[in-house]
Amino acid sequence: MAIPGKVSVTRKVSNGHPRVTVIGAGISGLSCARMLSDHNLPVVVFKKSRGVDYLIGEKFLNFLEDAERDSELRKEIPEFVAEIKKLFEPWQLKSCLERARETEPFDPDDYKGEEPEDIEMERKSDLRRCASDLLMLESAKEWLLGSEE
Repeated sequence: MAIPGKVSVTRKVSNGHPRVTVIGAGISGLSCARMLSDHNLPVVVFKKSRGVDYLIGEKFLNFLEDAERDSELRKEIPEFVAEIKKLFEPWQLKSCLERARETEPFDPDDYKGEEPEDIEMERKSDLRRCASDLLMLESAKEWLLGSEE
């Protein structure tokens, strides 16, 4: 669907409809959501304060992860970054990335009754996930904040 002067939606989900997330629950955001809903498109509306966490913490980080394996997606990163920067101020992006870095320490008490070898294997797996997540966050920080940091 193309709206004059706006970016067209090209990605589809399994049911054939584009996924639409509206960031901003003000008059414009709600009007946009209503128009899309009137055209039978599934819409999720986020307040701008929650939108940055959702867009960066979920969508952008997943996009970067997928782009590591797909050269076509890598080509789209600058455009995605430009759109994000239109929506949010650098201080909002920095704050979001700092929150995303906060992780809970591994707690072996969560595995009471498990074999010690299984607990150790889960601890190592948790460390690998955390390291991977931190590397992805550093990549996101470089793309979103660059030399502004």
